[in-house]
Order: sequence, then structure tokens, then C-alpha cells
Amino acid sequence: MSALDQILVGAAVAVSPAAHRAARREQWLADVRDAQELDLSPTALAFGALTTALFHRRAGHRSTWGEPMTAAPLHGPTPPHTIRTVPVLVAVAVVSLIASGAWLVLQPNYGYASTLDVWLGTVGTWTLVLFIPGAAVAIAALALRTGALRRRLGASMIVAAAVGGAVQPLLTPPTDLPVGVLPLVLALAGWLVAVHSPRWTWALLALPVVAFGLEWSGFLFTVVPVRWNPFVVAVPTLAVVLAGVIASRFSTAAPVVVEPRTRALVDKSV
Repeated sequence: MSALDQILVGAAVAVSPAAHRAARREQWLADVRDAQELDLSPTALAFGALTTALFHRRAGHRSTWGEPMTAAPLHGPTPPHTIRTVPVLVAVAVVSLIASGAWLVLQPNYGYASTLDVWLGTVGTWTLVLFIPGAAVAIAALALRTGALRRRLGASMIVAAAVGGAVQPLLTPPTDLPVGVLPLVLALAGWLVAVHSPRWTWALLALPVVAFGLEWSGFLFTVVPVRWNPFVVAVPTLAVVLAGVIASRFSTAAPVVVEPRTRALVDKSV
């Protein structure tokens, strides 16, 4: 069980009714710990535990984030009121990238008033363009139905890309080479590894490369209205997300089939 899974389960227990915390802690930790024996993603189950705690406080209200935490087979149609983990996390990444354009609009046009303002502007941009999307997509990779090794390797590559995108301008000397494209390629490669897509989908690596080239050369700034120019900065990263979504449609991972169990993986009695 990873530290992330423990944090998610701990948060789920913390927001559960006090009378059910002990039982839920024991049950959820056991379910997440044993998830790999059922070829399930522990992170997806941990997210399911959290949303169970958030939304299943009344018997008449049912909603689950992640795979349904019940004995039902996972290869059937999506049950009602189910919120898929991966699409929600990808949506978080997209919203963050769009918000980065709004953040840049708020920045001063004629220089910052102090060094603190410079750092606030820079860190805010990093957070919206790199850190939030990187964290969301890395967690999404961990929640996929592919093998554990693929999920972990892919998520690690995505995290490395997000961190590398932030530190690369600080550690490398000024250059006219488009080195900023490397984190984008690494992030998409990590997703392709995690999602277990066919070989031809690796050609999608060209999509963020082309998008970065159009942004880096200044071409996009000439064809986009001036008031929308701040949003152009996020276009290469949005291209990574788009390519990842396309690749996911062709994942070669075997569908997960879970035999019915005598009890639910998550207690929904409250």
C-alpha cells in the first residue's frame, strides 16, 4: 500500500461518522491492501473509500468515485451515480491548465513591483501549468486497470516531467534550443506506459512536439486574438492531455473481471 493510498483512506476514515470509523478503517485498509490480488488498482479503491465517506452518509444517497466498491463485476456497464476516477482527474488537469491563462491575465504588464511578486507569479504559473496537472494525471495513472509496475513507472515519469518542467529553466543555461519540450514528451511517454497502449500510439508524441513548436516559435500568438494570448502558454500541455486521451481509447490492457464476493469491498450501510 502506497503512502498516497494510506492518505486517501485516512481522509476517508476522518470524514466518516464517528461510530463507524474503526470498522471502516479496518475494512478499507484490508481492501486496499488486498486489491492487487484481485488485479484492481489500490488507488482507485482508496478513492472509492473517500467518496463513500463523503457521499454515502445516508442510506438513500449513493455515489461512488472510482470503480464501484461493491461485489459487482467491473466489466459491465457503469452503475448509476458512479463517478469515474480517471476522467475526473484528467478534467482537474484541464481546468488547471485553462486557469493558468486567467492567472497570467492577472499578472502586471510592465514588470513586477518586488521580488516577492516575481516569485508569487512564477510559483502560481508552475502550480497551474505543471504541479496540479502533473499530480492529477499521475494519480490517474495509478488508478488505471493496467499492471502495477506499469502504473507506478508511468506515474513516476509524469511526476518527473512536472518537476523537471519547473527546475529545467533554473538549472540549465540560457539556450535557443527548444529544451522545454522534453518534459512534455516525458509526461506523455509516462502515460503511454501506464495505459498500455499499442505501439502505433507512440506516434502521438508528435502532437505535443508540434504544439510546443507552434507556441515556442510565436506562431500561435500571431493567430490567436491578443486578449487570449495568455492562454496559449497552456496549449502544449493541453496537447499532452489530448494525446493521452486518444491513446487511452486504444489501451490493450485486458479487461478486469472480478468474481462476485459475499460482501462489499466498502461498507455502504451508512
